[in-house]
Amino acid sequence: MSIDRGDLHALLDLVPEGDLPVIRKLLLAVAIEFDVAPVAAEGEFTDAARREIEAAEAYFDNGGSGISHEEILREFGLG
Repeated sequence: MSIDRGDLHALLDLVPEGDLPVIRKLLLAVAIEFDVAPVAAEGEFTDAARREIEAAEAYFDNGGSGISHEEILREFGLG
């Protein structure tokens, strides 16, 4: 079975808003475990990674919005 990021975005779109904080924590844990996020020591982000995460959280906390899965599909001529 082939999976791509689009499949995961589609699944994420099904998650109720109230469950997003839990999903975020799970994804961060996976990113750290699989070494796709820069870490200083096991389970700890580097200062640079922490600043990037905080900036992203601030963006959304201040009314910023992401790009919907449908918009991405349209952008690539898939939807």
